Amino acid sequence: MSSGIKTILGIVGAAAVGAAVGVAYAPDKGSKTRKKMKRKLEDASEEFQIYADNAKQKTMETATEVIDTSKQKVNTLVDTVSSKIASKKSDLKTA
Repeated sequence: MSSGIKTILGIVGAAAVGAAVGVAYAPDKGSKTRKKMKRKLEDASEEFQIYADNAKQKTMETATEVIDTSKQKVNTLVDTVSSKIASKKSDLKTA
């Protein structure tokens, strides 16, 4: 996992913990506090899901680009090798 992803996950996690601690020490009734905590956790979960979906999409796009580039390089290499083999065969026939 890259350091950027770790940083984002750390920030999201710290925000969720901070929100939970802040709500836990709020001077409300227990039931109201639990509802607030539940709402905050649901919000954090939704934000994390959005982040995870975006990260997945970027990863898939990057992987597709790498695969396409690799295929092009392999095809170029195959064409070059095939051309050199054909040239050497021709040289051997004329020798």
